[in-house]
Amino acid sequence: MVHKLSKTSCHFCLVSLFLVTGFALWGIQAAAQGSNVAHGGKSSSEGAKKKEVKFEVISIRPAKPGWSPYDGGSAPVGNTNPTPTGFVSTLTIWQMLMIAYAPDDQSWGSIPIVNWPAWPADWYVVNARISEADVEAWRNQSGHHDLLHSAMRNLLKDRCKLVVHMQPTELPDYKLVIRKKGLKMKTAVPGSAHPKGFTLPSGAVRFADGPRERPTWHYYGATIGDLVEFLSPAGTGSPVPPVHDETGLTGRYDFAIQMIDDPSRDPAESIYNFPVTPLGLELKPGKYPGFKMVIDHIEKPSAND
Repeated sequence: MVHKLSKTSCHFCLVSLFLVTGFALWGIQAAAQGSNVAHGGKSSSEGAKKKEVKFEVISIRPAKPGWSPYDGGSAPVGNTNPTPTGFVSTLTIWQMLMIAYAPDDQSWGSIPIVNWPAWPADWYVVNARISEADVEAWRNQSGHHDLLHSAMRNLLKDRCKLVVHMQPTELPDYKLVIRKKGLKMKTAVPGSAHPKGFTLPSGAVRFADGPRERPTWHYYGATIGDLVEFLSPAGTGSPVPPVHDETGLTGRYDFAIQMIDDPSRDPAESIYNFPVTPLGLELKPGKYPGFKMVIDHIEKPSAND
């Protein structure tokens, strides 16, 4: 059985969410308070009319004991994109929080969380459906999935009894820009043959070759967002600043990025171990208006009815 949401709900006490790459601080704050604003870009007219939605039906169940994200399963692991009628994914509560409140995927690892519970790594299979009345707006929401963020906030409030507030702060980051000598990545040719590899959510293909201790990652048909995700820190509480795209590039590219000979940092910290200068790109240290997420109350998801 699945859990139907009640018609009544209390408001979050949320203040001052940040702006990243063109987000208005007022707009993000309004989203956190319940009037969801598109996270950058232009929404369709139908998506723009809807500011706040809730899933009509939600199933949340813990992953089987001993399950690993490498095992796969019926629900895509770590999916952050909506389906035509809702949302299906195997993910952690921390990932749910990031979908609900982070302005973009590249900010995930950089948002400090205060009062984090002792069970953030538990995996859950989420299968949620939007109401028929909201399907049209849902399918026409912006590419930043503003309505999914809204629905996930309501899911956490209803099923995890989440109460959270934000503390504004300035955080360090890296700006990805094009070098003065110009871009050196090859524009991808649609439909061209390439070696098999792991298919990313964007549709790009990635695989690694070379020595395990010094791999080279190959990308085919990749977006700049795919590269930014590779360079950005993974997991909460990472000391590595996030990477934000300021290249203005919107195409797809084929490229390879190789680890340096003697990495002085943790191998997982790609930003320090995989230079982007051979691609005609550069990472410049900077600052961006951010926030700390303070959890006032959170519980494990309530059982399905």
